[in-house]
Amino acid sequence: MALFGRRKKDLTDDELLGDESELEEGSPRPHVPEGEPGVDRDWVRAQDGPYDVSEWGDLDARIDLGALRLPNVRGMQLRLDLEKGTGRVIGATIGFGASHAQVQVFAAPRTQGLWDELRADIARGLVDAGGAAETVDGTMGKELRARMPGRAPDGRVAYQPARFLGVDGPRWFLRVVVNGPAATDDNQVRGILAYVRRIVVQRGDEARPPREVLTLTPPRGFTEALEKEAEARRAQQSEARRAAAQEAVRKAPSATGSSDATAVAGISTHRPTGPAQHVPEAAATDAPKAPNNPDFT
Repeated sequence: MALFGRRKKDLTDDELLGDESELEEGSPRPHVPEGEPGVDRDWVRAQDGPYDVSEWGDLDARIDLGALRLPNVRGMQLRLDLEKGTGRVIGATIGFGASHAQVQVFAAPRTQGLWDELRADIARGLVDAGGAAETVDGTMGKELRARMPGRAPDGRVAYQPARFLGVDGPRWFLRVVVNGPAATDDNQVRGILAYVRRIVVQRGDEARPPREVLTLTPPRGFTEALEKEAEARRAQQSEARRAAAQEAVRKAPSATGSSDATAVAGISTHRPTGPAQHVPEAAATDAPKAPNNPDFT
């Protein structure tokens, strides 16, 4: 479900990268050397981000999703990803133009990271499903360039490019999946990676098993917006059923072969020759059905 948006028709690379002074004015941060990490110098997570909450003191300029604090910059679109069946928020998808990135945060061991192990698991799963995956050196360490199999509208197998990135932090692991043109274009992905580096993770102190996805907290107004959208969808479905029922009555033939809707409904248009008879009204047949929960994932 889309919650936030600051659309612009055409976004330049500089706009996607954003202005750090606009984004984090007055916020304390680790000392960062000059140059773009991963391009002009090596990327170092603790100084370049994404950050742990212990490494970044001021969270006011970010969207509060509980375990994730996301920058709110111009040109972005934000959608929360819900788990089917439970409805809990398990991820967020950030979009810039035609490209977007899903971010999820997981619990991790205290002493070692998860990315090396998970990267092999993801690659194996993609290959087993008929896709392809290759590990390459990216600007933020090892990343997985993949072709994900799917179905085109005509039923043929179609492949969607994707870029998987993993970031090991203190007792957490952040997974990023990039889709769209930025999945294959290193220049276009720069803005998304700059955004990801500004994310702050607040894992919490609870003991959790490794690989457990951390549930995110919807921001204020999410529940109300969700209920309004579900209500609007139910109203549209009810109106569609009513229109279909009326159209079926209009087109259905009568016992004498007439297709006149008034005859089908039990109303005669000719003058009766015998005593007047009461004709009962047709019973309603469009009782509303129990609505399905909308799928926002």
